Amino acid sequence: MSKVINIVVTALILASLILQILVLLGNFSGLRSVYIARLDLSNPSSSGGFLNDILDKATNVLSDNIPDYFTLALFVACEGKSSNEIVCTPATFGYNYNTTGILQTIENQIPDWVHSTLTGIQGGVFIPSVIFCFILLCYNFFHQISEYRAKHQIGLCRKIMIFLLSVITFLFCLATFVIQIVVYNMVKNNIDKAKNSLFGGLIDNLVIITTKSGPSIWMSLAAFISLFFVIVLLCVSICCIGGGRSRRTQEDTYEMDRV
Repeated sequence: MSKVINIVVTALILASLILQILVLLGNFSGLRSVYIARLDLSNPSSSGGFLNDILDKATNVLSDNIPDYFTLALFVACEGKSSNEIVCTPATFGYNYNTTGILQTIENQIPDWVHSTLTGIQGGVFIPSVIFCFILLCYNFFHQISEYRAKHQIGLCRKIMIFLLSVITFLFCLATFVIQIVVYNMVKNNIDKAKNSLFGGLIDNLVIITTKSGPSIWMSLAAFISLFFVIVLLCVSICCIGGGRSRRTQEDTYEMDRV
């Protein structure tokens, strides 16, 4: 039973680590589909009429000058056309990048305090979360190898150390999920406010903006759920299996003393 738990724990930690690395590398080359939020820009349908003809001409001008979508990941933002023309920012902390076009215009509108806050979140939460998960995986491998070589169960203190490290890793991973949810909601709310304030809400007559959540959020959800099950299995290992083995050892010692 203990060996099965060890294998499952290792697999769950490894899965969480891979998912967190994918989140960290979202919107990098080869991972363009991994992002936190996506803004789709589409043209409204025409209903005819003189005013609508004017709006159609304005819409055609806009469609030639703006992308079809934006994607926002942890370190990289991208804009793209339906013709697979994709332009992405360099990977930077705090979105302090130098590029051209609309992406540079967006960067110029970001306040300095937002840049510094994003830098703190990227370097103080997401990267440490991956580091702690990697350390947990290595620590778990080390103790499984030690247990195999020693031909007996690892000590309770070592199991508690793994458990505490798992809890810390879980909390960091949970924080990455919560932060992405907050970022997505902030983007969505700000887009909705901008749509209502521009031209008295008539912006939808020129371009329809739709906000969607990205796979990065759900990867983080799966990552911290995996770590949650790691904690549960370690609790079972410490409290049930470890306790049962300890009681059996004490009974065997008592029987030996009687003999």
